[in-house]
Amino acid sequence: MEAIVRVDSRGRITIPKDVRERCGIKPGARVLIEARGWGEVVVKLVERDPSEELAEVLGDFEFSRGDRARAEQLLLGEAR
Repeated sequence: MEAIVRVDSRGRITIPKDVRERCGIKPGARVLIEARGWGEVVVKLVERDPSEELAEVLGDFEFSRGDRARAEQLLLGEAR
């Protein structure tokens, strides 16, 4: 299914009703916007927020700001 829509002055688009109904996108639903290349944008329905799933897996695990800063430095060092 395809539809041509206009981007408004604030950069928003409206997903047409028939597309929303076919894909099960309801008010308040979360969608993932993915830029795949020049001129190609994919919109995917997110059943569950990934951060909520991560929180569920981690349970009551907590770390401090210092722990986060050290983890970021470690990751940045590995990326180089």
